[in-house]
Amino acid sequence: MIRNSIFIALTIIVILAGCSNKSEENTANTQNLSDLKQSHESDSPNIQKPSESGQDNESAENISTISDAPDSKQSKPQIVLTDEQILMKPPGRLTGTDYDEQNVQNALDELPADLTADQYMEELLLLLAEDYRPYVSTFINFESDITVNNQRPNAKITLPTSRKLHISILLDASGSMNAKINGKSKMDSAKEAIQSFGDKLPKNAEVSLRVYGHKGTGSNEDKQISCSSTEEIFHGQGVQTDQIKTALQDVNPAGWTPIANALESVKQDIDLETTDSVVYVVSDGIETCGGDPVQVAKELHQSKVKTVVNIIGFDVDNEGQKMLRQVAASGGGEFASIDNDEALKNYLIKAYEKLRGEWTRWIEKGTGEANIQKEKKQGVLNRTRETMQRLVNQENTNLQEALKYLKTKKESDFPWGDILKKINERKSFAWSYADKTGRRLYNEVSQNGKQVYNDIKDEGEKNIDDLTDKIKN
Repeated sequence: MIRNSIFIALTIIVILAGCSNKSEENTANTQNLSDLKQSHESDSPNIQKPSESGQDNESAENISTISDAPDSKQSKPQIVLTDEQILMKPPGRLTGTDYDEQNVQNALDELPADLTADQYMEELLLLLAEDYRPYVSTFINFESDITVNNQRPNAKITLPTSRKLHISILLDASGSMNAKINGKSKMDSAKEAIQSFGDKLPKNAEVSLRVYGHKGTGSNEDKQISCSSTEEIFHGQGVQTDQIKTALQDVNPAGWTPIANALESVKQDIDLETTDSVVYVVSDGIETCGGDPVQVAKELHQSKVKTVVNIIGFDVDNEGQKMLRQVAASGGGEFASIDNDEALKNYLIKAYEKLRGEWTRWIEKGTGEANIQKEKKQGVLNRTRETMQRLVNQENTNLQEALKYLKTKKESDFPWGDILKKINERKSFAWSYADKTGRRLYNEVSQNGKQVYNDIKDEGEKNIDDLTDKIKN
């Protein structure tokens, strides 16, 4: 019995020992598998996980895959090109003047037999794509604006084209201006005409009013005082000429006629920044103080600030007209003989009739230039669009001829229909781009040209209407 008990105990010990060894062996095997897995992962740290297949190009470039991994052939994300980028690609090597049917066929014979429709299309374009780059560049860089920069005649009163205009009015206040014409003194007529003239002056012009011979009397005893008398009684902008009437109120005819002295004094009235100067001398007689108005007028006209001297002879005799014409001629201006107060007003108003004519010419010139620019730009667009579309048609013809040749050389499973579809899609895309882009820019030019035309016309007509109102009033 004891022997049986010992045997049973020994049997149990053996069984337990065997189980213990098997457990340790399993544990060791498990540990070895774990170590092997860790070792494999440490050797290949960048294996792409399925969940990471949507990573961007930069990430994809940094991923190294095991050569025999089933996901190692994942495609990179497609880059979407704009229409311009597609059409700005370099042309095929056998296109344009380099096109030769035999050379094309020789190149097609070298293509592999197992290409996809996309790959065949790519190869065909490498051979036969036309060069659209000059035409697409024209569209991309095209300026549809219409710009006309004709100088406006805003500040023009007579001949000079003025940037900063100075207008000097010299009024003869010698004793002879007391004489009457149609019951009104020449001085009163001159004052009214000058005031009316001042009201119509450009608002941005600088204006000075100077009187001469207004002191002393016509006697020899007062000659020196009278001949040295010249005084600026108003100096301001055209917008302030309502003050001229007040300045003229106390001016009365008095002494002699120092025209040369008055013209000499104009030099000090002109601002240094003046670019153009015009003088209007209103006088009823010749120089009586011994001066040389012809020489002074010449000096003014040849000075740094070129000055035009106009003489308005108010009821002057023939001898006086002759001398005053010489003054005007040497001053680069005009002489006008006026024999009554209405004629004096009309002469000054003529300056605005001239200005009105200049605005009319400005409109004609500006609208003409706007039309010329518009038509020139539209011509460029039409030629670009039509030339590009002709190239598209030529490219399509060449591609279809190449496809026909391939069809005769390839097996029955050749993707002829898919390639033809892509060729026609290429034609539709390129032709439509040229058509839509060209017409869009053409319409922009039309609208811009019309807007500039109307703006010029509206501005010119407004100024003409304003001048007409000034002349009537």
